[in-house]
Amino acid sequence: MTHDVWDGDDEAEAGRLVPLYILVNGRTSPRNTSLDLATQVIALPADQSRLELEYREILHQCNGWISIAEIGAYLHRPLTITKVMVDVLHEQGFLDIGSPAQEKIADRWLLETVLAGLQRI
Repeated sequence: MTHDVWDGDDEAEAGRLVPLYILVNGRTSPRNTSLDLATQVIALPADQSRLELEYREILHQCNGWISIAEIGAYLHRPLTITKVMVDVLHEQGFLDIGSPAQEKIADRWLLETVLAGLQRI
């Protein structure tokens, strides 16, 4: 049985071993209480150069609408920390929170035309 343990010899990897709680300033829950694991987020255009690598990895996953649970799964991160990190990114204007299905079609005529076409099939 092998274990992946950092022994301090690889200096390149040493800089990346930052405890996640430090990245969220010790926060254990998001300030936005409406966030849950099914909440959908999407990245907004912004300069990411000053962000830590871990935050940039989250934004990279958010090119399209994605749930917080999916982000945590793809990045192999604890879901609680992922939710807090998403909250931090939202507070700083890097992420939008919502749903891809939020936009409502207000054109009743269009809906009735689609329905009529489906009924003819």
